[in-house]
Amino acid sequence: MLFKKTFTTLLATSVLFGFNFTRALAQDFENPPFDNEVCVEHLATNKYSKINLVKVTNFSNIVQKENVIEISFAQNFNSKYYKEGDFVQFEFIDGLSTQEGTCIIPKGSSLIAKIEKIKKPRWFSRNAIVCINFTHIIFPDGKNIPIVAKISGKKDYLQLGAKDTAKKIAAYTLSIGGVGTGLGAAIGVAGGNVITGVIIGGSVGGGVGLLSGIVSPGLHYRAKKGQKLPIILEENLKTPKL
Repeated sequence: MLFKKTFTTLLATSVLFGFNFTRALAQDFENPPFDNEVCVEHLATNKYSKINLVKVTNFSNIVQKENVIEISFAQNFNSKYYKEGDFVQFEFIDGLSTQEGTCIIPKGSSLIAKIEKIKKPRWFSRNAIVCINFTHIIFPDGKNIPIVAKISGKKDYLQLGAKDTAKKIAAYTLSIGGVGTGLGAAIGVAGGNVITGVIIGGSVGGGVGLLSGIVSPGLHYRAKKGQKLPIILEENLKTPKL
């Protein structure tokens, strides 16, 4: 009877110890239980970001989620030549460091993203949409760091904006308007009234150009090498001490 009671007590103690040990191991890495040297540092202020906190420990640097950081296209990009499943490379041109001087991501590191979905340009000037999923960071020494983030801003996908659409429509208007003006002038010469022909031809051509620009398909997404893109962290970003 005594043996049974003792065994039960040991079993309960063992289970409790195991539970506590497991819970300790499951603690978030941002708060390691045996780290006595922890301080909070700050990223450079960013107009897109609401916070800029970084926890610096003996073992790692943890950039708090909801921080916004900027990356750059590693090469020229045109969605016309990409398909779903392709990868896009971005880079940290100047690296990422805190204001206090701690290097979080070294200069020359890359950020890899996978294209999850592409919507081609559609009629009535609806521009292409490119949905990407950021997967990991590659340090210059080959280390791979997982990242969970999305594009920061009103749209969490890549798409050219209203200004680019307006330029396209204006180009259509001018190009077809010019053809209309030339045709109007030719008709005017035949009719003995060049000025009237130019005015009428230009008006008609410009109107047709404007309508064509609006109705025609939108634009593919394009970006130049080095063009910056702000992204927001959806989970804490943990990087090793360098």
